[in-house]
Amino acid sequence: MTALADYDQHGRVWDLDPATGLLSPASGPCHGFAHVPRQGGEYAAAALYASGPGTGTLWLQYGARRWDCAAVSVRQASLPDGTRRFTVSGAGRRGGEGLGKQAGDGPDLELPYPAPDPGAFDPAYDWTDALADDFFAWAADRLATPEARRALLEHFLAGFPAP
Repeated sequence: MTALADYDQHGRVWDLDPATGLLSPASGPCHGFAHVPRQGGEYAAAALYASGPGTGTLWLQYGARRWDCAAVSVRQASLPDGTRRFTVSGAGRRGGEGLGKQAGDGPDLELPYPAPDPGAFDPAYDWTDALADDFFAWAADRLATPEARRALLEHFLAGFPAP
C-alpha cells in the first residue's frame, strides 16, 4: 500500500493498492497524489506516485493499470469542443502492467474528459490555477522532461505531509 495525498481535497490521505487500483482512507506521510472522481464520476481513480526499494520507481496509475513513468510518454490536450484528452503512449509490454498490449499498438491509454469548471470568472486565473484544477494537465506537465520526473521521484520517495 502507498499513502497518497488527495489532489482535489486538501488534508485527505488515501492508501492505494497498486494491484487493484482501489483506495482506502489512510494517514501518514504521502508518496504522491491521487485524483478521485466526485461521486457519480465516470472515471477510475488516477494516481502519480513513487514506490519501491532503493531509488524507487515513479508510477502513473489509472484504475488497475499502471505505467513506469520512465518508459512512457504522457500528453494532455485541450480540444476545440472544450473537452480534454489525456494520453499515455510507448509502454507496450515494457513499462505498463496489466495492459496486454504489443509495442506500436497505439496509445496505452486515451482518456477524453470534460474540462474542469473554474467557477465564476476570475481575472487572475492563470496556468497555475489551471494545473490546480486539472490533475491530468498537472501530471502531463510534471512528466514532461526527465529532469522534472527525477525531481518528482526524489520528492515523492522522501515523503511529505498531506497539503
